[in-house]
Amino acid sequence: GHKEALKKMEIYKVPPVLILHLKRFKTSKTSSIGPFYWSQGKKITATIDFPIQGLDLSNYVLGKDKNAIYDLYAVSNHYGGLSGGHYTAYAKNPINNHWYDFNDSRVSPANEKEIVGGAAFFLFYRRRDQPSTDQ
Repeated sequence: GHKEALKKMEIYKVPPVLILHLKRFKTSKTSSIGPFYWSQGKKITATIDFPIQGLDLSNYVLGKDKNAIYDLYAVSNHYGGLSGGHYTAYAKNPINNHWYDFNDSRVSPANEKEIVGGAAFFLFYRRRDQPSTDQ
């Protein structure tokens, strides 16, 4: 029979860079033709409200280092479905602190309000105590 289960994640030491992968694809079943298999499913396009500044993980760190505040510096976006799509990125320039939209060979300024959206796929955070450029 079914048993109630609890999944627990513990953090002992926080990394200087934190990369979060948002699960956007939900597979439902596997189909096949002869030796070829593929998964059928759908893309989850819900907007996840992630913080741009001040992601605080300090309450989840078990080790002594409680310096676990992160700021977002890049987002990888995916548009399209399971069989294909298009990737773009938002990234923050550490020199002028402005956001930019990278779409193939085109780079254009981006408003911070655009960053959080339903296409966000990977989130790149830097721990606040880390330098933003190699100096």
